[in-house]
Amino acid sequence: MGTLQLPPDCAERQSARLRKQVYELTLRDLSTFPVWEFRLDAEGEEGRDESTVRPYSALGPLNPDERMFVVRAVFILADGSQMYGYLTPPQRGDASVGALQPIIVTNRGQVRLWCGTATPDPKRLAHNYELLGKSANQVFPVRFESDVDLLGGPVSGSAPGFLVLKDFQTRRTTTVT
Repeated sequence: MGTLQLPPDCAERQSARLRKQVYELTLRDLSTFPVWEFRLDAEGEEGRDESTVRPYSALGPLNPDERMFVVRAVFILADGSQMYGYLTPPQRGDASVGALQPIIVTNRGQVRLWCGTATPDPKRLAHNYELLGKSANQVFPVRFESDVDLLGGPVSGSAPGFLVLKDFQTRRTTTVT
């Protein structure tokens, strides 16, 4: 017996109406729609701001220079296990971890590998490891790669721990585990 599939035009109409906050994306969302675009034109509408995303369908490879997206990514942890999440494909070739901002999505929540300028405190670290169901040695170093067809090929990177920006001028980071 086959699975129920929406006709393509119905699925497109459904995805056109769907809006979420990027930090609310789930594994199911990423499985159903591997590419999400930020919708800045939706700002000002109730519940919509610069974190609002909607599913996006590309005909052919996705061009990250067209607008800002997040795309499904595969993460390979230090213990060899695999998890899923998303990253921001680089615009104009900046593939630094700060630009990619990789995030692992679990059934219980999201874990940001890039922390910006906010150093995670011990409570936040413990919560992240709890969400992952793993210890620091099982997680880091973690490798990741985009899991959608991108113009210019896949984007990949690694993180030795949770990364924190220490200097804007030099882009120097520190690692926290």
